[in-house]
Amino acid sequence: MSVQKTEIEITIDNEGNVSYKVKGLKGKGCTEATKFLDDALGQVTKREYTREYYEQQTRTKTRITARR
Repeated sequence: MSVQKTEIEITIDNEGNVSYKVKGLKGKGCTEATKFLDDALGQVTKREYTREYYEQQTRTKTRITARR
């Protein structure tokens, strides 16, 4: 079983504008993962989606089994 690595690259330019790019998530998972940034930073003025956004979101399911 492999673990998928997710990264959020945040850039602040000389004028104080913040941009970020999500790597390692497909589908709407990237917007869900960055909601905290949107909420903290205020109004989003521009949003660009990568190719990964339009791919099917990877779903993970965890099952824990106790054995005696």
